[in-house]
Amino acid sequence: MRKQIALSGQKRILTVLDFDGFLVDSYQLMKTTFIEFGLDLGDVERFRHRRKFLKYMGGGKEFLGNLVSYTLPKKQKIRKKLTDIYMDEGKIYPQFTALLNRLIEKPNCHVGIISRNFTHNPGITIRRVLRNSNVNEKDLDFVIPIPVGGKKHEVLEGMNSNRYQTTLFGADEIGDYRAASDTGYDNIIMASYGFDNRERLIKQGDVPPDLISDSVEDVADRIESCINDKLRPVSVQRRSR
Repeated sequence: MRKQIALSGQKRILTVLDFDGFLVDSYQLMKTTFIEFGLDLGDVERFRHRRKFLKYMGGGKEFLGNLVSYTLPKKQKIRKKLTDIYMDEGKIYPQFTALLNRLIEKPNCHVGIISRNFTHNPGITIRRVLRNSNVNEKDLDFVIPIPVGGKKHEVLEGMNSNRYQTTLFGADEIGDYRAASDTGYDNIIMASYGFDNRERLIKQGDVPPDLISDSVEDVADRIESCINDKLRPVSVQRRSR
């Protein structure tokens, strides 16, 4: 069943963006953190192919060496150091700074960030990284940290409603694509420069190749083009939820 909704003057485009790996080069921040403790994160390509539970430990030949010294107290110290490095050095890719500020200024665009960030107080950390990058973060509609054990699928589903003319989700991992696809997001933009590369996204994630962008520039252009195309003053049909 479909119904007409008139959305003039309302925030009618939901834009949800992932943080780590998509807006931010998280690998470099993690690598800097691991070096501080004499641990080896490994090269970026092998890092991107590891299972999630190995990503913060290193994998392959690095894993056993890291495991020896990776006690709980050290884990807490690593997490604290990672938080400090994010807060002090973390910035989003520069191509996203102007884009985010333009989206924030659009009166019809409901825009924000969700993330399963590993730092302490991730909401505060994310906003600090945005400020470091000259993003007007105080006017973002939302920053939603997903706790350990939390389901991104549930967060995306809860946000998606008949209020919106259209929805857009941008991210970089197979699980992100599945969550957005399963919860009915109209536009999905996947980045292959993050935690899952193009080959993995296609072969293991069944992500359609035309949804994948290989550069930050292309992702930013596609997000803006999609939103500008949707911001036309029309009434639309939308499925009931």
